[in-house]
Amino acid sequence: MKQIFRSKIFYLIIFLIILGIVLVFNNDEEPTEKLTDDEFFTNLADRKVTFIEVEQRKRVIEISGRLAGYEKDQYFVASVPNSETSLDRMNNAAEKHDIEKMEFTPYKEVSGWVTLFTTTIPFMIIFILFLVLLLFRVAIKR
Repeated sequence: MKQIFRSKIFYLIIFLIILGIVLVFNNDEEPTEKLTDDEFFTNLADRKVTFIEVEQRKRVIEISGRLAGYEKDQYFVASVPNSETSLDRMNNAAEKHDIEKMEFTPYKEVSGWVTLFTTTIPFMIIFILFLVLLLFRVAIKR
C-alpha cells in the first residue's frame, strides 16, 4: 500500500481525474457568430432571423438566435442596449417579418450567498484533497 502512494503515477492519476472533472463541468459552448446590434437589426430587417431568445441583463439585452441557413447547433449572440428604442425596433421588425419563435427570459439576480459558495467550494475541495494527500504522505513516513 505504501508503494502505491509513493509512486508518482498515483499523483499523476489524481491530477488527471481533477483535470477531467474540471473539463466536464466547464463545457461552455461558444456561439458560432457574434453580431453587433446594427448587424442584428439589419439581419432582422432582411428577414434572415428565424428564432430569437431574448434575455434581459442589467443594462443590455442579450439576444441569441438562429439565422436562415444555420444548422441546429449554430447560433448567434448579439447585445443591444436596454432601451425603449431598441425594444420597439426589435418588436416592430419581429411583427412585420413573422419570426417563427421568440422567447423572453426576465432578468434574475443571483444571490450573493450563491455566488460566494459557488466560487469558494471548488477551492475548499482542492484544499481538502491536498490535505488528505499530505496526511497520507506523513502517515506513510511513520
